Amino acid sequence: MSETTPPIPKSGGNGPFILAAVVMLLLMGGLIFWKMKSGGEAPKAQDTAIPSATQNVPTLDEAPPPPPPVASDSAAPDNTKPSAKKLVSSGGGGACGPCSGDATPAIVSALHAKGAQTRSCYEHALRQNSMLAGRMSIQLTINQSGQVCSSNVASNELGDPSVANCVLQMMRGGTFPAPAKGCVQVALPLNFTPKT
Repeated sequence: MSETTPPIPKSGGNGPFILAAVVMLLLMGGLIFWKMKSGGEAPKAQDTAIPSATQNVPTLDEAPPPPPPVASDSAAPDNTKPSAKKLVSSGGGGACGPCSGDATPAIVSALHAKGAQTRSCYEHALRQNSMLAGRMSIQLTINQSGQVCSSNVASNELGDPSVANCVLQMMRGGTFPAPAKGCVQVALPLNFTPKT
């Protein structure tokens, strides 16, 4: 058996890659040397300064409040019961049409419960104005399936429109027992006073 040696590989395998790496390292070294020699200074403090307290930076006084919770504590509705009125709507009743129904005791009870929940609207406004107190009356039209067709503020001695808007939103989202004999219009008096 004759021993043969493997042939010597032809040049050009990894040589160009090594040469390119060496050239790149020399270029980077040259750039670093050039930057150091040319007096490359650190950026001035004015360029990256954090706004000082003297600048006008907007801040929030407090976080926005969460939506009013559904609370079952005693809101202070008037001692009077919601008055059920047989009124014929003059075309403004939306999907309700003419209202000739009767408010059942179940509707009256549900209105009292919903009126108690509106206390959270008042409590939120009370944090902003500790002297806030007064009466409000809400007019509701409830259709034959117990949905609120329309709601509006009949009177507002409280004088805070945010409370009135919050109360209306709660009432519009409410579902009540079905009235007897079709839709019904009711007035819900509310009396808001601070707890002592």
